Amino acid sequence: VRGYLMRSHGRQRMSFKAKLGLMFTMLVSQIGTHAFVAYEVIDQLPRDANFAPMAALHGLVFVYFLYRFGAVVHDVYTQNFIMTSIGRKKIIYNISWEDPAIDHTVMHMKEDDVVLTISSAGCNVLDYLCEGPKKIIAVDMNWAQLHVLELKLAGIRCLTWKQFFAIWGRSDFKVFTEVYKSKLRPLLAKETAEFWDQNTNLFRDNFMYAGTSGLMAKILCMPLIWSGVREKVKNRTPIEGKGGILFQLTLKICSITSLWSIFAPLGGVPLEQLNLLSRNPQVFVERLVEVLTTRIWKPNNYFYYGYIVGEFAPDCCPRYLEEKNFAIMKQRVDRVKVFYGTWAQGAEAEGPGSITIASLLDSMDWMPPTMIAENISKVIANMDRKKGRVFWRSFADRVHSPVLAHIKADLVDTYDRVGWYLTQFIGPVPEPYDPAMLECTGTDSRPVNSFLDDVAVMAAMAKQGLASKKDVRAFYKSQGSRYDGFREALLPGRDLLMQHAVPWVKTPKTWISVGCGTARDIEFVTGHVKAAGTKVILVDLSDALLDMARQRVIDLGLQTQVQLVEGDINDPKIRKKLPEADLVTCSYCLTMIPKWKDALKNMLGLVKPGGNLALIDFVTREGRESNWDQKLYKWWFSMDGVYFNREHVDWLRAQKSLSTIWYSEEESRVPYTPYTPTHYLYVGEKAK
Repeated sequence: VRGYLMRSHGRQRMSFKAKLGLMFTMLVSQIGTHAFVAYEVIDQLPRDANFAPMAALHGLVFVYFLYRFGAVVHDVYTQNFIMTSIGRKKIIYNISWEDPAIDHTVMHMKEDDVVLTISSAGCNVLDYLCEGPKKIIAVDMNWAQLHVLELKLAGIRCLTWKQFFAIWGRSDFKVFTEVYKSKLRPLLAKETAEFWDQNTNLFRDNFMYAGTSGLMAKILCMPLIWSGVREKVKNRTPIEGKGGILFQLTLKICSITSLWSIFAPLGGVPLEQLNLLSRNPQVFVERLVEVLTTRIWKPNNYFYYGYIVGEFAPDCCPRYLEEKNFAIMKQRVDRVKVFYGTWAQGAEAEGPGSITIASLLDSMDWMPPTMIAENISKVIANMDRKKGRVFWRSFADRVHSPVLAHIKADLVDTYDRVGWYLTQFIGPVPEPYDPAMLECTGTDSRPVNSFLDDVAVMAAMAKQGLASKKDVRAFYKSQGSRYDGFREALLPGRDLLMQHAVPWVKTPKTWISVGCGTARDIEFVTGHVKAAGTKVILVDLSDALLDMARQRVIDLGLQTQVQLVEGDINDPKIRKKLPEADLVTCSYCLTMIPKWKDALKNMLGLVKPGGNLALIDFVTREGRESNWDQKLYKWWFSMDGVYFNREHVDWLRAQKSLSTIWYSEEESRVPYTPYTPTHYLYVGEKAK
């Protein structure tokens, strides 16, 4: 986010209206062109000719154009809407949609706690203030969200509870205009005052529907209002029967997964976060239906009450709007520090050992692993190692990132009032855990083949597949330097496994790489190996591949830390040469070992108690093993000596001495084919 804003700062841009006008002009021009060409072609046909086929053809072309145009608009909207709103300093969240009541059941805030959290609309920040921690750092990358919180803080300082509730509970524009210039504005920073000078209409038009999330709520609540549900919610009267046609229509709309990507950006849900639901969308569909039929009728569920009714009630509102908490907030209001930036920057500004609670909401749902690692490392580096705890929410039904898996947080099994988040986690600062290791990097080198190089590799693979006698050593030797270039795309996910799934935060001192090949894996974590002082033992049965591995190690300057061992992991003589290790890995090798179970037993036997076993390889998709495409992939790869076997994963999960730290399955395309086989990532920890 910061990079996006820095790149776009000061850049000359067309106004939003100009962009819409240009897009509309292009659309009209394209439609006019289609219509003119279709007319010209049909007009020149003989009088007695059947023009229906030509008209149908042009009709299909035109429909396809509209589909593609719509797809482009949809992609631009979903990928840029939130970032554009932040860049234009527009409010996204008018209320915070994370239930703070859940936070308190596991955080147990005390007077000496220093809390780092995301400002959003400020609701949860002020709810935390009611608990009385020593300090709250409210961070946000959107100035507009910080301006909302700052106006609330000013209101707490100078208004009565009735005035404060009238503004933030009922969006009373009259009260706001009476107190804004005389009481509120003098307490605001210059930028905040300028923002509210230009946005007083937000209260005039009802702040409950302000921002993009308010617009989404207004659209989605229309059928509920028309169906009479608004009055039932206002009067706290539970819905009876099926709730009528319009209520059922709302349920149906929420169940159409294709519409989620349209409404999600309005609600401040990035496409990356929405994609977490793609593996099991039915779970979220059922949750949405349950929310509409059950949760919105729960007592004091102010989240849905406010949006459906259009205002809060004194007995159904966030805690910071309750009269009983107003006096104590006045006493504590100076404990809130507003910080513009990321939560990682906010933690760095406080300094090492300062943060005791990091409440990160759902912000990590849309971050790639590298960004999570960069930010989490800075937060944990500045947390109290004894009292610190990290709390976050997610749309996913499990821990969604291997970086977070190493925190070993507990699932918070609590029924919240919102219902959108399928999981919530809290965990203490883990030990051993060196956050600096999360910021180590590899070499950034990427082997690249020409098309002819790839053809040569595929020819060698075809020859190997058709050969009655498989000569593995000759097979690899024939490919030479082309080996890595072709397999870079064929064998995906190794960077994710090595950089983020493997727990480098434990600074492993010994690493055995089984089936190391050309030692490509070590390039992903060169910085990690050097920083941790890890002794690396590379094992492979191909002398040709080990020759390439040896040269790579020399080029990386790691020859003093790396030992090469030629041989089979199932050979007792080879195992005698290998010590117990903190880390044992195997990348895309197990499916090529006939005695795979022996190989797994031997690898596990090399892992020290408390150490880790990490693998990545092909597998048939879980739950779809009998599908025709899985059978096709299994047959196709077997011709090259790669045998998909679901039993590999089952064996790992069945080991009582191994606890699963991370497991995931992903699909990726085989180069030059339409095939998308599945590969898994597994990391287990051996019991101490």
